[in-house]
Amino acid sequence: MAKGVAKYKIFNSKLTAIVSISMVLFLLGLVSMGLMIEDKLSSYVKENYIVSLTIRDGSSDKDVQTTLDILKGKEYTKEVKYISKEDALKELTEEMGEDPVDFLGYNPLFASFEIKLKSEFAEAAKIDKIAKELGGLSVLKEIRCPKQLMEKVNNNINRLSFLLLLFSAVLLFISFVLINNTVRLLIYSDRFLIHTMKLVGATRSFIRRPYMKTGVVIGLLAALFAIGYVLLMSYLLDDKLRLFIDFNDMSVYAVMFATILVSGIVITLIATYLSVNKFLNKHEGDLYYI
Repeated sequence: MAKGVAKYKIFNSKLTAIVSISMVLFLLGLVSMGLMIEDKLSSYVKENYIVSLTIRDGSSDKDVQTTLDILKGKEYTKEVKYISKEDALKELTEEMGEDPVDFLGYNPLFASFEIKLKSEFAEAAKIDKIAKELGGLSVLKEIRCPKQLMEKVNNNINRLSFLLLLFSAVLLFISFVLINNTVRLLIYSDRFLIHTMKLVGATRSFIRRPYMKTGVVIGLLAALFAIGYVLLMSYLLDDKLRLFIDFNDMSVYAVMFATILVSGIVITLIATYLSVNKFLNKHEGDLYYI
């Protein structure tokens, strides 16, 4: 009977440890999701800056098409759109509510290209290089880019990224402390057994080995629990989070699950190693006061 009670208590303590660690790992998974959302939003914003290239009047259709093909082939181009003088006039008429031709007698607008850059090129310094390169195209009259807006938004994005990384580092530290304390409590009941094995001549590595294996199993099971929480959350909040992140993208799950699995196993292993060493380094008299 006593043996059964002891097994139940051991099972209960391990289950409690697994659930506790899984909640911490779940938070780490959420942070990795937050970093992915921030990265995708950053890319989305940067790739929606529009660089406007005004085309000189009198440019031939052939020259315009050749320039369009050149722009499409550039490494920094995500998307390029040709806007004729007529299309530009139509857009302006819709915005103003009246046709400028009615009081000017002519179309004052120029044809243009609108380029959306790849996110890694949407920076002021790179824009200057791109503008200098495009300045050599004879078809182009003027290059306009919202550099001030771009710098302001990019600075805000960089601040947000720094804050998220700082928060991630703090959470990782807190996670290690919580998991370390959980594992230490789990091993606490075996402190006299560890001391006894040390007295009969068992090596430190021999004593640590079964605890390290148990630590890996606990970390793995906790990670699987945490992954289950993530899957449940993505199912329940899919409609609300779809605006920010695509849960149909397998890379999203791959990053989150890898973060949870690696964190669960590595942190639990380190915590187990440190906890066992703590009791290995204690004298028998000190074990009563821990």
